[in-house]
Amino acid sequence: MEEEARKFTEKFEQLQSRITKCVLPVEKKMAQCTLDCYKDMSDDKVVHRCAESCQQGYQQISKKIQNELQSLQSSVQSCQQSVIQRLSPKMEEARGNTSAMNAVQTEFEEGARRCLKEAEPQLPQLEARIKKILSQA
Repeated sequence: MEEEARKFTEKFEQLQSRITKCVLPVEKKMAQCTLDCYKDMSDDKVVHRCAESCQQGYQQISKKIQNELQSLQSSVQSCQQSVIQRLSPKMEEARGNTSAMNAVQTEFEEGARRCLKEAEPQLPQLEARIKKILSQA
């Protein structure tokens, strides 16, 4: 189980790294937008509204990306929670019986592994959706 979790975490971190690199041009665009707001500094309120507008666009994109990442995490957690709920009666029954507890533990690990295996194919789709969000920025 630990090996599968490590591999999944590694793939997820690689995905996050690629996404971070894809975000850089959007951050640059937002920074340039903010900088452009200061070209005409005759009215400080206009400058600040302009800068806030630039930042709001970036914040909306960040929120969409965060929601995408969180949906995958929630999906895995929900799957693992359903495994726990399914095994809960068996855990109660196995209390005090080491071999039965070990069997339940093994069953949990198999279920948790299945959750990660089911989530793994979603990573490329997740990355594609995030890249689409960024391309529209």
